[in-house]
Amino acid sequence: MEQQLSLNGTKLRKSLSSWDLFLISFSGMVGSGWLFGVLAGPSFAGPAAIITWVVAGLFFIVLALLFSELGAMLPKSGSLVRFNEYSHGPASNFKLGWAYLIGAVATPPIEAAALTSLISSYISGLYNSSSALLTVKGVIVSMALLAIFIAIQYVGVNIFGKTNAVMTWFKIAAIILTIIFGIAFIFNAKNFFSLPGGFLPYHTSSIFVAMVPAGVVFSYEGFRQGIDYAGEVKNPQKSIPIAMISGVIAAMTVYIVLQVIFIGGINWARAGIGTASWSSLENSKWSANPFFYAFSSTGNPVLIGFAIFLVIAAVISSAATLGVFSGTSGRSFYGMSRMNYIPGLFGQIHPKFQTPTISMIFTFIIGALFLLPFPSWYALVGINASFTVYAYLGAGITNIVMRKTIPDTARPFRTPLASILAPAGFIIASLLVYFSGWSTVSVLLLIVNGGLPLFILSPSGKKTFNLPLKSSLSFSIIYWIIFIVLGIIFALSLLPFPYYWLIFSLTIFISPFWLLFKSSGVTKKVINAFFWIVAYDIILGVVSYYGSLGVNTIIFPYDYILFAVLSGLIYLFAIKTGYHTERVKDMLTDKNILEE
Repeated sequence: MEQQLSLNGTKLRKSLSSWDLFLISFSGMVGSGWLFGVLAGPSFAGPAAIITWVVAGLFFIVLALLFSELGAMLPKSGSLVRFNEYSHGPASNFKLGWAYLIGAVATPPIEAAALTSLISSYISGLYNSSSALLTVKGVIVSMALLAIFIAIQYVGVNIFGKTNAVMTWFKIAAIILTIIFGIAFIFNAKNFFSLPGGFLPYHTSSIFVAMVPAGVVFSYEGFRQGIDYAGEVKNPQKSIPIAMISGVIAAMTVYIVLQVIFIGGINWARAGIGTASWSSLENSKWSANPFFYAFSSTGNPVLIGFAIFLVIAAVISSAATLGVFSGTSGRSFYGMSRMNYIPGLFGQIHPKFQTPTISMIFTFIIGALFLLPFPSWYALVGINASFTVYAYLGAGITNIVMRKTIPDTARPFRTPLASILAPAGFIIASLLVYFSGWSTVSVLLLIVNGGLPLFILSPSGKKTFNLPLKSSLSFSIIYWIIFIVLGIIFALSLLPFPYYWLIFSLTIFISPFWLLFKSSGVTKKVINAFFWIVAYDIILGVVSYYGSLGVNTIIFPYDYILFAVLSGLIYLFAIKTGYHTERVKDMLTDKNILEE
């Protein structure tokens, strides 16, 4: 059973209002995306990036509706690493939570890198535009910024909630002025239809290809703040659905308008690239601060002055989002700890500031490590998005299973048309993972599946399987050796894909059977409910490799259609394997569990 209090007996502070939660969600979505995604999107899809923002926005509205039901029913901080255990048990939930934790921890360094790129407009030596990467000096500055905003979160969520509101309003004012100045002074309608290639220069597939690497999915992921901060909201049953759904709609509106403005504001000569060279935008000087250069390159004194204002506004905008996601990462560690998936010290709450102390410290350490191999907003967003949306697979299946296992439990918010939106949400999340492309999906599957021994050795894993310590350690060592070898084989291309994938698939398929055979605990339902995600991973790898985002054996759109159909079948399998879990029994017998 989950404890109501932290290890030192201190609760999280419930101080956030509906308005605070909306602003946190909105600020989480409209952060660095409006500053960099508006350039990255056209780099992949040209003017059709506008459609990318629309389609992705509709996708996330569906996900927000599904998560609103769960968040209002189970209002807990770090909720996204908890939900699936209520429908599919600890093994399935650990895998989703592990993926989400990695994605969450990768987010603060993205915002810190964005902030550093923005100030590089006036402080030289921080950013290399030709490679779109931070310099060593830039990485150091990003780490310092990361530390500052984690310290702010450490002082207290109530202070952050109010300061975030001020920064968000300033951001909104800057966005409105950008739209007005953009339409009045730099907008050129010819960029949409009159250039070589027209509105869709890279074909229909580019609309979907752009979603992950261009940061579109990353930008919308901020909707989840409404449930990550759920345990610190005064009236979560009311506030969570309102904040998340209205936040996505508001963010989608802003992004569509800003994308139109930026595309219309591109001056190819001033950007230093050929006309209609959309793919060259990401390696142009403009990539460091797109709107700043769009206005300052005109030579107009008024617009140069506005560009300087935009630097200040952009810094505040990214700072607000960095603050939001610094808290999210810490609360994800906290949530994993409260589920007994990682050591209990991560659930320790500071007695004065009432924030997860150790979790915040680890957020900085791991975030800083992410900056070393991926020192750029453009390099980090794809990695982050793929891990995070993988965790969204649980939204639809958990909703439907819990409606079957505990139909009479109060639901302050009920997802409309759930029988349609739940499978749609699963397929949407599945496709968003697929859109990452094989180069990212391959890394995702190695890391997510490689984390299984962490669960086996955790307090929850020990309780679930009741394995002798010797057996747990032997399994973990052998499993990790296999995955290290697989990683080397993949990195060095030592085996053809069919042989590599056969070894990978057999490893993740046989491991649950071994655990069931060796375990003296009651684990059959847990293992059965775990196999939907094993099957999903195996299928994802095959289609991703052979599809249009891999070696292109299955061309677009047939690979998309095939994977959507297969995802629908996995959804049905997942629904069948859900059950009345121990976590649900705890919830029904101890109402105070919802207050933790």
